[in-house]
Amino acid sequence: MAKHKPYRIVVYGLARAIGAFFYIFPRPLLLAFAQALGTFVYLILPKHRNEVIRNLTTAFGKEKSSAGISQLAQGVFQNLAQTGFEVLQFPKWKKYPLEEIIEFGNAADRYGTLLAEGKGLITITSHIGNWELLGGIPSMKGFKSKAIARRLRYPRFQSWVESLRHSIGVELIYRDDSPKKIFQCLKSGEALGLLPDQDIAGLKGVFVDFFGKPAHTSIAPVKLSLTTGAPIACVFLVRLPKNKYKIIFKDVIRPIIENSEAEALQKYTALWMRDIEDVIRQYPDQWGWMHNRWKTQPPSS
Repeated sequence: MAKHKPYRIVVYGLARAIGAFFYIFPRPLLLAFAQALGTFVYLILPKHRNEVIRNLTTAFGKEKSSAGISQLAQGVFQNLAQTGFEVLQFPKWKKYPLEEIIEFGNAADRYGTLLAEGKGLITITSHIGNWELLGGIPSMKGFKSKAIARRLRYPRFQSWVESLRHSIGVELIYRDDSPKKIFQCLKSGEALGLLPDQDIAGLKGVFVDFFGKPAHTSIAPVKLSLTTGAPIACVFLVRLPKNKYKIIFKDVIRPIIENSEAEALQKYTALWMRDIEDVIRQYPDQWGWMHNRWKTQPPSS
């Protein structure tokens, strides 16, 4: 039987207690508390605050003042806190009137039209707004979909988080599962959700532009599309005032090989990464700037 560090057991116990306590809160009160907590964490964790400010400065230093960047950084902590606390209340979401909380536009129609092609659909999102809630919306709207996720290290915490995700209809394929599950998902005409906006060591990738700097980016979405014929759509769930959300559904991407596979991987990876950057530019305080997106850099020439 695997041994686990005591702090993981303590964190798990605290998380369960916090989850049980805040589950009974009305959603507006929960989000107001989470926003205040995010501000508090921003103030008391200088290391993480400075990291967020540094990354925001890299992206927006020529466009925004120091005060403006600090304000965005505070919003980053607030959004992350709100997302985390909303996850605790996921079991309530199937009872909510989605159309009163989320502006769908024509997203559901476009989603259904792409699935009707019968080749599956690769949906790309990023750590913006409430990406966890976005994973359950297809199921709540009657579509079949799965999402790729990483297992958490502590099994009891993993089981709890998985149960919260399942409560909104999220079906998961884990990174250490057989790749056959991914291909079967698309072959069955389902959607496959990916979250490839971070610089993760060990993943095959190419360097594409992200806020004017090269960022190492996974080629997996485009490689999968070229192999299966499934189209790619970048989809996001961003926060609006008054505790509302909006779905942003970008233009579909249909990768093809014109000259070489390497050229196609470079071209279409840059396309979907540009879609992510466009949305981050609109809602910069809702993306996870704790992550250093430019960690891996091209070898010097």
